[in-house]
Amino acid sequence: MDPGIAVAASRRYNYPVPDLKVMLVEDDPAIRSLVAEALGRWGYAAVAADPEGDVAAEFARESPQLVILDVGLPRLDGFEWCERIRAVSRVPILFLTARSQPSDAVRGLAAGGDDWIAKPFDTELLVAKVRALLRRAYSWAPEPSALIERDGLILDRERCEASRDGARARLTAHEATLLRALLEADGRVVARAELMDALWSGDAFVDENTLNVNVARLRSALGSIGAGEIVETVRGAGYRLK
Repeated sequence: MDPGIAVAASRRYNYPVPDLKVMLVEDDPAIRSLVAEALGRWGYAAVAADPEGDVAAEFARESPQLVILDVGLPRLDGFEWCERIRAVSRVPILFLTARSQPSDAVRGLAAGGDDWIAKPFDTELLVAKVRALLRRAYSWAPEPSALIERDGLILDRERCEASRDGARARLTAHEATLLRALLEADGRVVARAELMDALWSGDAFVDENTLNVNVARLRSALGSIGAGEIVETVRGAGYRLK
């Protein structure tokens, strides 16, 4: 973590953390608004830098925890700004740009960027990448207990095992990850994008179909211990535990 950047949280890293600031360097007002709105829904504060100004100076003033950076900027291109930011900070940098050639992505990563999204883009994917980069960059909270319980349903994270009233069911790693997220939400609706983020493995993005399959498998596993109906689908929003 960069000196002087203190990131505190009372919730586990899978959920939005208060007071996290994302600096957006983008010269298209419509895209700035779209990204700021998407980040705001997840509790992140989006600060728009002047694309014609001194981006490095604004970065120093704002001290954001992550930067979303376009390439085609009027004063200097995003590669140059990335190098200048990287010279003074290890803050995560996500390129968001209309350039889609592999050589451009390679150049961006070589300049110090951490990830790359080509326009047009899906806002859920953007937020999932932002959350993954933040999770990797900062350590916000100690690991919780291996056992998580809600209304008699217990998840043993170390054994990947769910139990209820003495009955036990083995879970896959993905099923255990989903159940953990739902248990820790404590009845709150967990968005599909949030669950896909939790299922990420390395840099492999988990798509909607992968999530659907794993939710179905989790329900089946819980059904073997009499808890098959506990995972509720909230249409248009995500899932929660009844």
